[in-house]
Amino acid sequence: MITLIRNNFKLFFKSIYLALGFFIFSIVVNVYLIEGIYKLSIHKDALYYLIHSQKISIIYFVFFVFISYEYLVKSKNESILECFSVINNGKFELYFSKLAVLVITILIMTLNIMIYNYIVYFVMNVNSLPYAYHIFLNNFLNVFLVSFLGVCIGTVTSLYLKRFPAYLIMIFSTVLISPICEFVPYVLFMGFEVNIYPLREIFDILPPNLDWVEEELYGLSIEPYRWNLLIFWICFLSSFVLLKLSTKKYKLLNFVAIILLSFSLINLYSYTKPGSIVKKDYNPNSFVAFDELYYIKDVQKEENVEFNILAYDMDLTIGRQLHSDIKISLDEKEYLNSYKFTLYRNYNVEKILSKKNEILEFRREGDYLEVFNPTNEKLEEIRILYSGYSPVFYSNSQGVLLPGCFPYYPIEGYKKIYLKEQSVYIPIIRDDSIKFNVSIKSNLDIYSNLQKENNNFFGEAQAVTLIGGFVEEKNIGNNIFYGLTLEKLNTNALLDINNILQPYKNMFLENEELNITGKKIFQSPATFTSRVMDNGLVSFKDHIFVYSLNKENLIHDFLQSTIPQDIKKIEIKTIFFDYLLYKNRILNIPKEKLENNKSYKLHNLFLKKINELGEDYVLKNTYDFLRNKNDTRDSTTFIRDLTKGGS
Repeated sequence: MITLIRNNFKLFFKSIYLALGFFIFSIVVNVYLIEGIYKLSIHKDALYYLIHSQKISIIYFVFFVFISYEYLVKSKNESILECFSVINNGKFELYFSKLAVLVITILIMTLNIMIYNYIVYFVMNVNSLPYAYHIFLNNFLNVFLVSFLGVCIGTVTSLYLKRFPAYLIMIFSTVLISPICEFVPYVLFMGFEVNIYPLREIFDILPPNLDWVEEELYGLSIEPYRWNLLIFWICFLSSFVLLKLSTKKYKLLNFVAIILLSFSLINLYSYTKPGSIVKKDYNPNSFVAFDELYYIKDVQKEENVEFNILAYDMDLTIGRQLHSDIKISLDEKEYLNSYKFTLYRNYNVEKILSKKNEILEFRREGDYLEVFNPTNEKLEEIRILYSGYSPVFYSNSQGVLLPGCFPYYPIEGYKKIYLKEQSVYIPIIRDDSIKFNVSIKSNLDIYSNLQKENNNFFGEAQAVTLIGGFVEEKNIGNNIFYGLTLEKLNTNALLDINNILQPYKNMFLENEELNITGKKIFQSPATFTSRVMDNGLVSFKDHIFVYSLNKENLIHDFLQSTIPQDIKKIEIKTIFFDYLLYKNRILNIPKEKLENNKSYKLHNLFLKKINELGEDYVLKNTYDFLRNKNDTRDSTTFIRDLTKGGS
């Protein structure tokens, strides 16, 4: 067999057509990869280069579809087949040796891309073994397996079809998997509300998200569903190859073909199972549209409740998606007929139990969960079992982005979580701290604002944030910083944080202390920054999220941590921080825009009050208004009421 493989290698490169095709292919690939190295001097980003290198997976697919067909179709020569048919299993060995040549060629060209990626890895000084493994997995999945699928298609067409229909099938398969076809389901859905995305996605074997903003916490998409899909197609097509090569004397191939076919169906079933994925396309169930299409309707509501939560005891398993078993200790002043919570709508509640393990009835409407009390007594404790995922706030074996401001666990009362006018999420932040005890099962190292002991997190806080993926923990001064491995920030400002904040402490807090020491700082990934209000600048008493460690972001976050969350005050809060941190930008807004553009109406009122009452007075009173939970006025009413001697 080894001799046969060696001879077939020689035949491959003796063919001018095949050798020239391979030579041109190699030149194109290496020129493209070298161009990426040049662009790296501008981007200075290892993940950027990995994305750049994976974009040519479609070129690999096309090349190996057609080259495998042309290489194998020569084996259909009747005289050659007659010679090999005399030998026991000769036909099988002939094709197997030729397929081995193609697989070795794929392996060489996959290593070609890997070498470039690992050169970038060392040059950029990434120093992350998980990311080094991530590079390997991406190239194996997106280059090796995608190319091997191309070989499977070329092999099947060479065995079953004549040249013209074979080329039609190969061209059609290339178009079907290419980005060109993404526009068809988009047009049908947006124009006619016909959703054929599930049908299109079963052919979506290429790496997704390559033309979107990179997600440094998560890396590239290598979720289980992608492996399931590629393995399904490879095993499915391979079974037909074996059936064609089997003979009456050699029926073992039939048995192997049946095993491959069964394995392909298992992977197809696994592919259809729900799971948390990061897919940034226009599918109505994906990152961009899933919540935007839902919340554009009037489906949100707010309602306070007559109970408080004393503590959470959480048992979380993060695999393909989030599986939660949560016990909630309740503080009830009196017996209640029902208990109302906010829990993101795509988490499927499986069952709810009482303290005595009795099943409780519940009603689910979108983000809102109402649990009914069947007794005339206080429930004291509710246990909720649920599973699911968010297309934006992911939770799987590749990455975890579960910020405490997002209701991935039940929050008391009904809350609005999405601002449809800006297509962003509203941070939900309770005023008081409560007890948390969280146990997590995950293959990732998980980081949190809570104290950690093995896989358990505990402590008192307003919320619990869980982050996992390409993140590293650093002690900087008196703070703990959780930075993204693939997007390193200059942390020098943290060493001087007290001096940076001092003028603002003097202006707004007077004799109060601003909690700085020990506060945990999380670097926001791209998803969080773009999809959460205020560019992802979210502040809790014990931790904050920042997308940059510049002076303005730190001031914004630390001051914001002293302000209770109030959706009615969002507009004035935005103007307050814009003026405080970017004064010149606000003052340079054209007069015509301030007076004629409705969206700048409040800006205009704010600037008029500053001219009338003085900058310090307006800023101080605005800050006090934002902090006052008992002042229920909206932003416009507050500004209009603002006068000297009272607000």
